[in-house]
Amino acid sequence: DVEVDAAGVLVKNEILGGTVEVHNRPLGEGAAIVIVRPKAFAAKSADRPSPDIHTVSPPSIGHSGRARIAELHTEDPPGPDLQTADIVVSGGRGLGGAAQFNMLNELADLLGAAVGATRAVVDAGWVPYSYQIGQTGKTVKPKVYIACGISGATQHLVGMKDSTTIIAINKDPGAPIFQVADLGIIGDIHTVVPALIAELQA
Repeated sequence: DVEVDAAGVLVKNEILGGTVEVHNRPLGEGAAIVIVRPKAFAAKSADRPSPDIHTVSPPSIGHSGRARIAELHTEDPPGPDLQTADIVVSGGRGLGGAAQFNMLNELADLLGAAVGATRAVVDAGWVPYSYQIGQTGKTVKPKVYIACGISGATQHLVGMKDSTTIIAINKDPGAPIFQVADLGIIGDIHTVVPALIAELQA
């Protein structure tokens, strides 16, 4: 949260996987810059003039000029942006392999969704890091989050628990993901997802 009071700007944010709330105040005079995650707040109209936007390119000198940038690389995954998409289809180790992500890509195309993944899947090399959702990846807050073959480890839940509607598909009825899901489907994703794709195509 961001508040403005008599003492200035007060910023509240969570750390350590959402277990601790920290309150911060910028020090010094002048303007305060507060950077928030996409969809952290609902968009509200304001009766103020549009600001002038100035693009600034800071010099790439590294930390205090001692570091050297060897290479810059930007991953550009297909489909909607993961952090701003209204629907996210995400896969975990339950998929069984990299080839099975084609099934999620097909489902995402039909829904106009972005595709995400757990850290375990990224570490296994099935998809690039740009897909990773969780404490060491991206935080998403879509209207609908479809978790396919995801057990629901805390590290992953931190990155998607604030989604409006969470749909979990997992064959293990005891999977932790069902504790945060609004709709749980207990079944093999290799059966459930193709059936869902067929219904959407029809």
